[in-house]
Amino acid sequence: MDDVREREKHLAQAQEIANVGSWELHLLEGTLDWSAECHRIFGIPEDVEVTYERFLERVHPEDRSHVQDEWDAALDGEPYDVEHRIVVDGETKWVREKGELEFDESGRALTGVGVVKDITEAKAREREVRAQKQRYSSLFDSIQDAILVVDSDRRIVDGNSAFSTLFGYDVAEIEGESVSYIYAETDEFEAVGETLETKSHNDTVSTTIHCQKKSGQVFPAEVTIFDRNAPDGEGGFVGLIRDISDREDRLQQMKVIDRVLRHNLRNDLNIIQGSAEMIDDAGPASDAEKIVETSEKLLRTASKWRRITSFLSSPPPNEAIDVVPIVETIVSRVESQHPDVDISVDCPAQCRVVSTRAIQRAIRELLENAVVHSTRDAPSVDVEIDPEGLTTTIRVADDSDPIPEMERNVLSWDEDIEPLYHGSGMGLWLVTLIVRHSDGVLTFDENEPRGNVVTIRLPSP
Repeated sequence: MDDVREREKHLAQAQEIANVGSWELHLLEGTLDWSAECHRIFGIPEDVEVTYERFLERVHPEDRSHVQDEWDAALDGEPYDVEHRIVVDGETKWVREKGELEFDESGRALTGVGVVKDITEAKAREREVRAQKQRYSSLFDSIQDAILVVDSDRRIVDGNSAFSTLFGYDVAEIEGESVSYIYAETDEFEAVGETLETKSHNDTVSTTIHCQKKSGQVFPAEVTIFDRNAPDGEGGFVGLIRDISDREDRLQQMKVIDRVLRHNLRNDLNIIQGSAEMIDDAGPASDAEKIVETSEKLLRTASKWRRITSFLSSPPPNEAIDVVPIVETIVSRVESQHPDVDISVDCPAQCRVVSTRAIQRAIRELLENAVVHSTRDAPSVDVEIDPEGLTTTIRVADDSDPIPEMERNVLSWDEDIEPLYHGSGMGLWLVTLIVRHSDGVLTFDENEPRGNVVTIRLPSP
C-alpha cells in the first residue's frame, strides 16, 4: 500500500512539473475522474465533482462547438486530439487534450483515458515566432535590391519580391536549383565559388557578374555576398543583386561619344577644311559636293546621339502595344523613300507585346540600316513577326554586307572602345538600348547565302 501511495505521489509531482493532467472517464457509470493537476489547470477545486457540463463551462465560448464536434467524432472511433482555449478566473489559457476510448463489440464507447497539457506559454512563443517571421518577411520584401538566399551547396533557398521582379522567376520555380541558374557565364559562377571557399568567415564578397533572366536577357549585375546565419545553424550565403545595366550603358555611351567625337569629328572636319581650301583655289565642283556629304554625315551622327541621350535620360515606360501596325507603317515609309528596295512582310493580323513605344524607332533603325548600308542596286529585306507564347519574335533579314563583329561586341559589353572603333553603328546602339529597356533580347546572325538576321525577342502580355 505504501508503495502504491509513493508511486501516486511521484506521478502527481511529475504531472505538476510537466504541466500535464490526466483524466479517466467511465461512460456507463457517467463518472469523470480528474487528477489534481487537471483540477489546477481548469481552476476547479478538487472537492468539486467534475461533469462534462462543468468542463464545457471552462471552455472558451468560441471553441465549445469545435470541442464538442471533436468529442462526437471520438465517440465514433476517431482519435481525440484537440487544442482549445479555456477561461479560468477571467484569464484565457490554451490547453491540448489527447484521449483514447475503449469500445465493446457493438462499437459502444465504454471507458476513456487521456491527458491535458497547459500550452499557454508554447502558444505565446508560437505567436511571437509568427510575428517575427511576418516582420522579417515584410522587411525582406521591402528591400528594393534583389536578394537571393542559398545553402552551403549554393542551392537556392529563398528570395525576395525584388528578385522575382528582376529575374522573372517565382522563387518556388527554382527553389533547390543551383544558383548557377541565374549566371550567364559558367566561368563566373565557378570563380565566385572559389572566392567563397577561400574567404574568411563573415567577410563580404563584392563582384560584378553577368546574370541571365528567365526571358534569356543577359545583364551586368553588382553582387554583394555575405554569410548566412540561419536560426537552425544551416550555413550558406545571402546575395544582394543590383542591375547595373543603366550604369554600364552610360559608361559605354560616354566612351563611344568620346571616341566618335575625337575621331570622326576631327577627321571629317579635316576633310571639310581641305575641301574648302581646294574650292578656294578654284577647284572642281566635286569638292563642294564632298563638303555637303560630310556635313550631312556629321548631322546624322549628332541626330542619332541626341536620340540616344534623350532615351537614356528619360526612357518611356513599358506597355502592351500592337507591333503589327507599327511595322506596316515603317515598311510603307521606307519603301516610299527607297523605291528600289524589295521588302516582304510576314505577320499576323495583330500581335501585342510588352515594350516601350520607342520600339518603333528600333524597328525603323533596323530597316533603314538594311537598306542604306546595302551595296546592292535593289536591296532585299524580309520582316517577320512570330508570336511564340510567352515571347514574340521580330526578325529583320537582309542581303547586305555583314555587320562588323566589333560593332556587335561593343553592343553586348564584350569589347572595350578601341581606337579602330569609329561608331558607324549608332543606330544599332539605339536599338540595343530600346530592346534592353523593354526587357527583351537582341541577337545577330548571318543570313544565307549572305546578309544579316537581326532578331528582337519581346515579352508577350
